[in-house]
Amino acid sequence: MKRLASAAYLLLLAAKLAAWESPVARAEAEKETVRYSGTLRAQLRYKDWLPLVETNYRLEGGNAGNPRIDGVTNATAAGLERTSQQTWHAMLGTYYNILPQLMVGGFYRYGQGERHRNDWTSAGWINNQWDWFWLNTNNRPEQSAIGDITLRQKLPFLPGENWVFELKNRIHYTWYTDNRYGERDNWGRHSTDISETKYVLRPGLQYFWMDGDKPFMTFFLQYEAHFALNFGARTLVESWGYFGFFYHITEEVAFGLNIARAQWWWSESDSVRNIRPQFGSTSPEQCAATATAAGGVSNIQCNTMSYLATQRAWVVGFTAMLRLDFTPID
Repeated sequence: MKRLASAAYLLLLAAKLAAWESPVARAEAEKETVRYSGTLRAQLRYKDWLPLVETNYRLEGGNAGNPRIDGVTNATAAGLERTSQQTWHAMLGTYYNILPQLMVGGFYRYGQGERHRNDWTSAGWINNQWDWFWLNTNNRPEQSAIGDITLRQKLPFLPGENWVFELKNRIHYTWYTDNRYGERDNWGRHSTDISETKYVLRPGLQYFWMDGDKPFMTFFLQYEAHFALNFGARTLVESWGYFGFFYHITEEVAFGLNIARAQWWWSESDSVRNIRPQFGSTSPEQCAATATAAGGVSNIQCNTMSYLATQRAWVVGFTAMLRLDFTPID
């Protein structure tokens, strides 16, 4: 009889699992969102040194809300909050020209509003439904140390001659603290201190339209890929494709516009991995249950769950750039 009850329980659990949504990070409400970006950049040159300071602000257009499980009305205040994601960063550092075609650089970056995979959290099983949502990170600070190796090469064999190929390689080490990850009402809570390392590869092509010996306009086409080195279940986690131009008002001042196609891939958050439902729970969690030799049911574990969610956006960007050369004239 006990074995029959266990088998019936497993069948019931399997049926519920098949019919129920898993706690997969959702971004449907934001797919195809248009975002607006503004960048201010100042770069100096003194001999082989090129100090750089940059700030960027990006706003999600409209009020896309907080994407969540289909058909679920969240019960917690954080899950009900409707916000537009706003990211901002400031970066300071310098390049050094080892060779005319090769630069190395080191930078410190401070930012707010970035979204990471662990921001998909939950208050658990409430009112017979999941309560998963994205945390609002607009005011959360984070810091990054960045190493850069950039190769630039003229391509005189192309029509027009003024073509330059650029290959940028960057390592980002990012760290931040979010106490909400460890709060009591974060079901599947985990460490509040996070550090992530990623490699960014950006090949690009530039064309300089010259007015005599001075640049008049610069056109560029770039692709940027972000690879996770120590987090998540997927290697390529973010990509950007850019097309744009700069108009050179003077040799020192330029303004530019660009359009980018951005895409993010979200693998399971640590909150999902850390779920431990109680033994004998009848709620339809997305977990695996197996019969024991004694005819009972083993403890349900959710930490083997995996998923991949995709988010996309068009980003319209404006850039103002200042370039000053303090190299002494021989």
